[in-house]
Amino acid sequence: MNAHSTAVAIIDMELDFDEDEDGHGDVDSAEVGRSGDVRAMVRRLQTDHVRIRQQLTLLQRRLVTLQLDRQRRLYECRERVQRLLLDLQARYGRNWGL
Repeated sequence: MNAHSTAVAIIDMELDFDEDEDGHGDVDSAEVGRSGDVRAMVRRLQTDHVRIRQQLTLLQRRLVTLQLDRQRRLYECRERVQRLLLDLQARYGRNWGL
């Protein structure tokens, strides 16, 4: 996931709450207060969304790194076992299929 694309999407969907408040002269103070609450909630949700996407990206990178490390260790173990078997075959004159 790309945090940059999320930030761009958030900028694209910025809500203009001031337009509603200024465009209507009959908006009472209770509605203005609620609009401010909604604006704050939207900002918190946007911030949380970006933070969650960034953490998810970090966790995915860690997971891939751990999987690659595990796979590398398995290949190294397999090579050691194969070398050991080849040494034993040469030492005892036997042929075990690898």
